Amino acid sequence: MLCRVLGREQGQALVELAVTLTVLLLIIFGIIEFSRIGYTYILVAHASREGARVGALRQSDDQIYLAVNDALAGIGNVPIMVSIDPNDTRRYRRQPVAVQVTVQLPLLTPLSVLLPDPFPIKCKTVMRVE
Repeated sequence: MLCRVLGREQGQALVELAVTLTVLLLIIFGIIEFSRIGYTYILVAHASREGARVGALRQSDDQIYLAVNDALAGIGNVPIMVSIDPNDTRRYRRQPVAVQVTVQLPLLTPLSVLLPDPFPIKCKTVMRVE
């Protein structure tokens, strides 16, 4: 009787490993992906602040685009959308200038079941023109 019970438990370790490994890999991939998303959000927030700062100093829209692209050089080949309101012909002293930066970050890990792929990251900064 004891021999039969032990013989039926041979695949138990394999099933436990499969379940545990699935959960462990999901946690590891989640840590990696959310770290990338957080890092990219910090870069996008910095880029929007940098663009708004350049706009507040009465620079042209082209110089704002250049400042945003320079600040986002660390994220690689990712589509970047920059929105400036108002444009450089309607920017006056003591009026707000808003720079919104949007990035579509492609996911590297197989978490596209839980997160949209590409993951949109958007940040907007408003400063007063000097």
